[in-house]
Parts: sequence; structure tokens; C-alpha cells
Amino acid sequence: MATSSVKPLEVISKEQYEEIKDKQDWRNVLSISSNWLQMSAAMALFFFYPNVITFLVALVIIGSRQFALAVLAHDAAHNLLFANNKVNDWAGQWFCAYPIFQDNRVYRPYHLKHHRHTETDDDPDLVLSSPFPITKRSFIRKVFRDLTGITGVKRYWGSLSSIFRTKGDNVFNKISKTSNKLHGFLISNLIIFILISTTMHWSLFLLLWWLPSFTYYSLIIRIRNISEHAVTPGNNDFDNTRTTKSTVLTRFLMVPHNVNYHLEHHLFTRCPWYNLPKAHSMMIENGYEDKMCLETSYKNVLLKAVSA
Repeated sequence: MATSSVKPLEVISKEQYEEIKDKQDWRNVLSISSNWLQMSAAMALFFFYPNVITFLVALVIIGSRQFALAVLAHDAAHNLLFANNKVNDWAGQWFCAYPIFQDNRVYRPYHLKHHRHTETDDDPDLVLSSPFPITKRSFIRKVFRDLTGITGVKRYWGSLSSIFRTKGDNVFNKISKTSNKLHGFLISNLIIFILISTTMHWSLFLLLWWLPSFTYYSLIIRIRNISEHAVTPGNNDFDNTRTTKSTVLTRFLMVPHNVNYHLEHHLFTRCPWYNLPKAHSMMIENGYEDKMCLETSYKNVLLKAVSA
């Protein structure tokens, strides 16, 4: 399916475009710090008051903040995290991507290809949206696999398998290339393990760092993937990507850092996450609301994506 290519200045004025491109480094210093502090507080809550409720609360908060780091790593892949590109890449890798087993050196070219070929046969993410709508039974099976960690195991096993299949001219070259791909993940997680072990207990590294990543984080990714491109008209740049309105609670638990403004992100790829609501308002003011693929809630998206 072919899609048209809408240029930003066809939608908003040059002055408006300059306004939404404005980068404010302090926002992401605050956001990165806040996400890590929230995860630390959630883990401490269970450590000092261990029971089923505090465990589930901590698991959900940490899983949602891990996804928040993924969103910030995504902004770094677009060079939107910090104005200085070296700082952008370093902070995006070490504070956002590496800890959650993501590597922007791999993710950036993959993701930019998705932007160039959204919802076409050349879109590497097409497999995430094309199967929908699906049956309710199929959706329940997918959610079950997410919440039991099966999806997470498949995701991480696939990533590790790809890394260990790295080819090299000889054994030493292969080891060098493999370690280059793994070192950030290993170092960042070793630091996390040491911090958790010295301040609380080593078991929390498994229970409240990795378990949320294998479970709740997987569920968030699935719902986000469905909401962004599944069951959209897909005829042009205004309706092959969806923006979904959300409540304060939904934004905290599932769609942090304005990731629900996905249509605006696709149209204005140089717009940092904190300016996406402003971009949305500009489009509405400029008369594009009827052309936009908008949904009022994630519940409504799922009702479209899941048949009886």
C-alpha cells in the first residue's frame, strides 16, 4: 500500500515548526532522573513493606518506567534527547537503552526505515500491525503470554541469538564484535545489580528489575504497537498512524512521555516528546482534525483491533 509524504510546513507554519523543534535539555535530565527515582522508590516500597500488594504495585511502576526509558531511548534515536549529539547518544545508550537491553546503534536505522516506509511492504514494523483485527481468543492468548513472561523470553532470546550469531573474520574478531554488542547491557546491569544488592537485597534484581521487563513491560509494548498503526485506514500520512487520547493514569501506567501522540511524531520527527501536545493543538487549530486518525481511548482502539 503506497502512502503519501506530507511535509511539516504543509501542515503548520514555519514559526510553529521552529517552536515545536525547540529542545530543552533540562526536561530530559529531569525525566531520566525521575524515571530512575520512581523505580528505586517502588523497589524500596516492597523491600521495607513486603506483601503481595506492594509487590504488584512495584512491578507495575517499574515495568512502566522501563517503558518510559524505552520512549526516551527512542527520542535519542531521533537525536531529540539532548541538543549535543554526543551527549544525546551517550545518555540515550547508558541511561535509557542499555539497561533495558536495547541498543540504539541497531535500533536507529531500523526505526528510521519504519518512518520512511510506514505501513508499506518495506516497513520493518508492518508485522506488528498487519495481523489485526484478531479474535478475542487470540488476543487473550497474547496477553497471557505477555503476563506470564513467555513473550519476554522470546524477545530476549531472539536478541541474544542474533548477537551470538555475529560473524567475524576469525574467532578473536567474532568475540570482539560480540562483546561490543553486549558490553553496554552487561555493564549497566552489573551496576544495577550492585546498587540493588548493597542498598536492599540481590533477589530484587530478579524479582523487581527483570520480572517487570518480562511481564508488564511486554504487555505495554503490545498495546502500544496495536494503538499506533493497527486497524488504521492507512491511505496517507494522516491516517496510517494513530494518536490516542489518554487519562493521567493511563499516561503514567502505559504511555509515558506523550508517546500516545504518535501521529504527530510521524509528521514532525524533529519534535521532542514534550512538544508533541503542542504540535497536536497546532494541527487542530490549522483545521486538520477531520483528516487525522484520532481515537478517544485505548479501550476503543482495542475494540477495533479485537473482534468478537
